[in-house]
Amino acid sequence: MRVIVTTLLLYGATIAAVFGLQLVAVTALVTRRAGTLDLERDGLAALLVGVPASSLALVAIAWLAAGRPRREGLHLLPLPGRVSAGALTAMIVGILALSQALESLALLLGVGPGANLDWIARTLAGAGPVGLLLAVLVIGGLAPVGEELFFRGFMLTRLRRVWSAGPAILVTALAFGLMHGEWAHGALAAGMGLYLGLVTERSGSVIPAVVCHVANNTTSVLLSAAIGSPEGREVNVALLVITAVVFAGSLRWLPPPAPAEAP
Repeated sequence: MRVIVTTLLLYGATIAAVFGLQLVAVTALVTRRAGTLDLERDGLAALLVGVPASSLALVAIAWLAAGRPRREGLHLLPLPGRVSAGALTAMIVGILALSQALESLALLLGVGPGANLDWIARTLAGAGPVGLLLAVLVIGGLAPVGEELFFRGFMLTRLRRVWSAGPAILVTALAFGLMHGEWAHGALAAGMGLYLGLVTERSGSVIPAVVCHVANNTTSVLLSAAIGSPEGREVNVALLVITAVVFAGSLRWLPPPAPAEAP
């Protein structure tokens, strides 16, 4: 019980730190812009200062809270032999398929991906080559590292000490979704978190979850800049069916659960 309470309390403190540092970063940007900030005009700048602030906070808190040895505390373990190159590829295909399936489902239900993701997509669509490259590095690379180290590395590892895999993955995914604030964006993130938790559990390491998250965010940034969200009911129905089938197929390639340790 103590592990659960302390983990959830640290999660609450982490969320406060993340949003607090984002506020400080954006406030500094406003000050630099002579007290004015237009989120449509200055959206890319806000992303490029806000995302690193929150990501570095997640990395620092996870690193300090994990204790020693940190490799075990953050599940930064070498991949076991049962995780083949084919299995890692299937994990990446799975996260990309799930991401599109969830987005198409949200669009078909009329809720969309949420105002936050819509704003990010508009911001990326207007970015130049240098801005887009920076967005790939920050949103596609840095953000997934911070989120995975804290949620699947630290939080899931801690909860697995007292819970079985199912409840630990579920609570971690819900906590991950809540961090995204807006309910539509949070629901999509929670769905992705369930899969990333499964990937971590099956692989025995947080590294594949980091790789999957980087692949998903990088693809999302590039697609948002190039074409945005798919439009039209027929298109989204087709995408939902295709990506759902691909996702189901990718699950068959996941490595089997790690053998239970002898008592």
